[in-house]
Amino acid sequence: MPACGEPADRAASGWRNLATALLTLGLFVGAGAAGIPAVAQTAALSIPIVLPPEKLSWHGDSAAPDISGVWVRVDSAAAAGVRKEGWLPWAPPLKPAFAKIWHDRVAMQAAGTRKDDPVQSCMPPGMPRFDTGMNTPMLIIQTPGRVMLYRDGIPVRRIWLDGRPLPEGKNLESFSNGTANGHYEGGDLVTKVAGVRDQPIDSTGIPHSNDLVIAERFHRVDAQTLRVEVVLTDRTAYTKPMKAVVTYRASDNPLWEPHEFLCTPGEGSHPEIYVH
Repeated sequence: MPACGEPADRAASGWRNLATALLTLGLFVGAGAAGIPAVAQTAALSIPIVLPPEKLSWHGDSAAPDISGVWVRVDSAAAAGVRKEGWLPWAPPLKPAFAKIWHDRVAMQAAGTRKDDPVQSCMPPGMPRFDTGMNTPMLIIQTPGRVMLYRDGIPVRRIWLDGRPLPEGKNLESFSNGTANGHYEGGDLVTKVAGVRDQPIDSTGIPHSNDLVIAERFHRVDAQTLRVEVVLTDRTAYTKPMKAVVTYRASDNPLWEPHEFLCTPGEGSHPEIYVH
């Protein structure tokens, strides 16, 4: 037991001082712990509360078009026959060396011997198939400095909006989704993607070189419709640019989240299950 009650008195005084300090910060509302006297709420919070402008969009940029949300593909590129992912012109405008690669892949696909489709090997489909070749929902999250795009079981795409240039030369690494920057242009998000890993751009096996550059334009047609225009330019592999346009609708499940996707190569992973 404390002698003469002094430690207890000092403890009570300390609690009072702490309660007063917390009240000043707006963190203490009254009695709540044993031995702490109730303190009248006589001090007002002095820190100013700044409310956002009335029309400020949730992602923090009032001038940016809102393309956020969960989107599901609604166009039927598969109905275009061999143009399974909607690319034009068709046949692809390939230079001779790359045309041979493509024709060999088409022949192997017909014979059931093709093994270089990343989807069949449980690998990420990469760009531009992230946009043009997937049926699963796409989640878009916008922030002031970047846009993030998600799909099931695929590495997240990051589109940087902070003005950084794309790396050049040996500093440009290769990734399945490439490296992307972008900016808002009126009601559109416009992007540029480079450094795309050497993977086919569609399920038929169209190749590309390290010089591939992808331009995207995301345009929200209305509250329920998002249109994505994708243009491929490759001075080494193509004689002219290739273009595809994909249409999405807003999902009926806005709370959808991407999930982990695991598969066994060659078993239940054929691209036609979830790739047009």
